[in-house]
Amino acid sequence: MKLRVILILVAILAVAGTTYYFVSRPKTPPAPDAKHFVWNFDMDNLQNVTMSMPKANVSESFVKHLDNQEFYFDVANGPEVDNQRWGGGIPALLSGPEASRMIQASATTAELQQYGLDPTVTPTTLNMDIKLTILLSGTPVNYEIYVGASNPGGTTYYVRLAGNTDVYTVDKSWYDVLADIVTDPPYIPAALAIDTPTVSSPTVAVGATEIVSDNITNNGDVTGSFTLNLLIGGNIVDSKAVTLGPRASQVVSFQIVESSPGQYVASINTQHNVTFTVK
Repeated sequence: MKLRVILILVAILAVAGTTYYFVSRPKTPPAPDAKHFVWNFDMDNLQNVTMSMPKANVSESFVKHLDNQEFYFDVANGPEVDNQRWGGGIPALLSGPEASRMIQASATTAELQQYGLDPTVTPTTLNMDIKLTILLSGTPVNYEIYVGASNPGGTTYYVRLAGNTDVYTVDKSWYDVLADIVTDPPYIPAALAIDTPTVSSPTVAVGATEIVSDNITNNGDVTGSFTLNLLIGGNIVDSKAVTLGPRASQVVSFQIVESSPGQYVASINTQHNVTFTVK
């Protein structure tokens, strides 16, 4: 009888010990879902970009200059892109978006047409056509990416590589950023630069005309309209509206007549004072 009790106790302890081991041991984390990239390369290898939106009949091309590794509009004497908008973000997006998922492997022509991914269809169903040139070990390699229709919910777009009929979806935000670069190109915005003003004479008589002049420049790559305020002693006494083309300069002059003697401080838009005397 005692032996039977002992055996039962041993069995209970064995079961309890086994249960404790499996309950208390560290859990193995689940394997993460596999990530899918429609294409993928180091963004530093990106050399040329052409993004077209066939439905809107607009496109933009950009090229990296080897001397400073910055991107410029790919036209003769094209300006540098605005790095506030371009920066490293656009090359990163172009170097390969993480796909939401692969939705169709080896799609047929009919299926590609359903996704808006057949470039031969007329009128076009492509929302965007992206052509990239990258350098791999010094050798140029070309990619072409088709962006077709959006999904029924409008949250993703169907994409595929030219020459490959696997269809993926990418997030709408990826498409929106690139579309904005095409429809609103990243030119450096208009920016007013003002030189130190000059006066026609350091000393003028009471009631005589003093002329304050200044050379102003638009440092942007788009035309800009600016308001210039002439201040005397910190108070606005005259204003002029000026429109300047990209990188253009112009001399703007103001006439002043003071009725009281004294020393006066003039400035344009509160920048760079010049002093003159009225006697």
